[in-house]
Amino acid sequence: MKYYNWHRAGAPAAPYTKASPNLMAISHYMDQTYGMWFLGCYVHRRIRGGTRWSSHAFGAGLDLSYRQTDGHPDVPTRDSVETVIIPWLEEHHETLGIQRIHDYWAKRYWQVGKGWVNRPPGGRNDHIHLEVNNETWHWDTDIDGRLTDGPPAKQPVKIVADAPEYPGASTRRGSSAKARVRLIQQALADKGYKNSTGTKPLVVDGDFGPATENAVKEFQNDAGEYIDGIVGPKTWAALFG
Repeated sequence: MKYYNWHRAGAPAAPYTKASPNLMAISHYMDQTYGMWFLGCYVHRRIRGGTRWSSHAFGAGLDLSYRQTDGHPDVPTRDSVETVIIPWLEEHHETLGIQRIHDYWAKRYWQVGKGWVNRPPGGRNDHIHLEVNNETWHWDTDIDGRLTDGPPAKQPVKIVADAPEYPGASTRRGSSAKARVRLIQQALADKGYKNSTGTKPLVVDGDFGPATENAVKEFQNDAGEYIDGIVGPKTWAALFG
């Protein structure tokens, strides 16, 4: 199973405009088996404090709580979450189609291909976050059946979006086409490209300056395009295709 970076997937579009059927199946199983209750899955929002899209914006992230409330009196203890539930999720990640587990209380996360990373994935709280990739997002078989028969076949589901039409002229540093520049900047920011210092997301302000030019060059390099910092027809197609 390979890790898929939803933050670099561009703007959310069909079929990722609802909660993942796989995560809904996992949520039902975790509720019935362990008493962990559904906090949320599909929310059309960006990463808190950032410009890149959250995995929740694609319906690819699931939050499950083990906080005891009047409506949820029979939840697992923190000890059970740490010693039973999370190890079970890790052990069966291929069958479940899970690529990432956030353990907010312990300030750590697990990722397929990397294992556990002792770095806080967010603020400390009593819920966990599960994430699927683009090959397991669409799985809709029940979990009990998978545990017996194995997981469904992996098949990536491509985002289908209406790509903006090429404007008929290239866009470069100093361009006065503010709306077009903002469109380019947003597409670059959605794919994870940053400002000139490399520490913050690329600013979407309509100003095609050195930071935007550098981001275009980085994208061209990553996409295997000719590197000139100019958004011509080929770079436009690669950026929005």
